[in-house]
Amino acid sequence: TVGCSLESNYLWRGLNVGGLSLQPHANVSYEGAYIDVWWNLGATDWTFYKFNPELDLSIGFSRWGLTLQYTHMYYFDRYSNGETTCFFDFKDPQDGVGGINTEWKIGYKISSKFPLSVMWATRTWGKDGYLDNEGKRKRAYSTYIELGYDFNLPNNYTIQTKIGMTPWRSIYTSYQGNFAVNNISIKGLRTWKINRNITLDAHVHVMLNTWNINKHNLIREIGQCSDQKLNLNLGLAIYYN
Repeated sequence: TVGCSLESNYLWRGLNVGGLSLQPHANVSYEGAYIDVWWNLGATDWTFYKFNPELDLSIGFSRWGLTLQYTHMYYFDRYSNGETTCFFDFKDPQDGVGGINTEWKIGYKISSKFPLSVMWATRTWGKDGYLDNEGKRKRAYSTYIELGYDFNLPNNYTIQTKIGMTPWRSIYTSYQGNFAVNNISIKGLRTWKINRNITLDAHVHVMLNTWNINKHNLIREIGQCSDQKLNLNLGLAIYYN
């Protein structure tokens, strides 16, 4: 399968990661095993001041509703001398968030007739740490847990609902606090079957991050969208299978 989507905003697990984005991907699978390559080519926000390319390479197995997946995330960072990081180089160009990361994910979906799903994802390598009370850097093992349910409606309409949370200090709460519900989202999709191989979909995604929400960060200025708690994305995607 190959595909590409155009997104007005790059929304991910309760976070506004970027503005207008083109996101191509390719997937090869056999007997439940698969390799997936996903790109993000877009701006950090709608001011187009900076761009945040990302390349994710995943391998996994999906069968009987169970999915096991390993993902390597690469962000094209640079070292202090200006050189670009290598794809599998885990030396940090700087402390903190970003850089190269790896993640293990396990998910389960009951069935197509009862599409309740649960997912657990934990970062295990790369830049994912914070300073403790003694000033020592600790690995956070940033973890995200998500419950989801899909409502399959007539005429190829689908409504996807999700609630996500982090059980301890993590990237999803800027490495502050402990347990937090950081993602309540609803996504509406309409699909069209163009022919036997080509599918088109249009989608609307509304996402609310309830962690530390207040009237000042509910909706921010256009150049501060990464801090915004209420976000909207409009997207159009095409797939060939």
